[in-house]
Amino acid sequence: MNGDSTISSKGNPIPHATMERLPRYLMQLYRFRVIGDANVSSQALGESLGLKDTQIRKDLSYFGVFGKARYGYNIDFLIDALEKILGLTRVYNLAIVGAGNIGRALATYRGFESREFRVKLIFDNNKGLIGQDIGGIVVQDFRLLEEKIKEIPVDIAIIAVPEKAAYEVAETLVKAGIKAIYNFTPAELHHHEGVFIEHASISFGIYKLAHHLSGHWPRKSQR
Repeated sequence: MNGDSTISSKGNPIPHATMERLPRYLMQLYRFRVIGDANVSSQALGESLGLKDTQIRKDLSYFGVFGKARYGYNIDFLIDALEKILGLTRVYNLAIVGAGNIGRALATYRGFESREFRVKLIFDNNKGLIGQDIGGIVVQDFRLLEEKIKEIPVDIAIIAVPEKAAYEVAETLVKAGIKAIYNFTPAELHHHEGVFIEHASISFGIYKLAHHLSGHWPRKSQR
C-alpha cells in the first residue's frame, strides 16, 4: 500500500508495519473463535503468529485496545475492534480484470463473501472469454469497463492480466475513478497519486523464498 503510515483515531501516526500486522491478528482471532475460545492472551496470540507478545500489545495500544491482567483479550471484542479499525464494517464491491486462471480462481474464491467482499464485475479483452459465466458473473468486454463501473460502483479492482497489459489496465481503472487496486502481476504500479495499490506478485514471493534457501537472508535473532 502506498505511504509509510496511517493515522489512528487519536490523531497519532501509526507505523505502516503495524497496519500490515493487523489483518494477521484478525485472521488468527477468527480461527480462535471457530474452535470456541472466548479469550486470548497477547502471549498466545503472538506465539500463534511467530511474534513477540510485547509487539502485539504495542500494536493494539495505538488504538486504545488493552487486554486485562490474567484474562487477556476478549476475542469477540477484539475482533469487533479490529474490524472497525480495518474498515470491515461494510460491504465492498470488487471488479476483476483478467478472466484467465488467476482471475477465475479469485472470482470463485468463497473467502471473499465470508468477509463482506462481493465480486460484481469481471473483464477481459479475449473474445473467447467474453460472455462466459464465472462464478455467476458474466465476463464483460474490457472496452466497456468505464461504462460498467458507472452502472455498478466498484470499491476495489483486482488486476490479473499479463504484465505487459497491467499498465494500461491500471490507467483505465484510475481513469474510471478506482481508488484501490490489488495487483496480481509483477508490474510495478506506483505512479497514481491518491490510489492505494497492494502488490501480490507470486514471482516476488518465490524470489524471497529462494533467497532464504540460499543462506544469504539475515536470520531473525532468537528470543
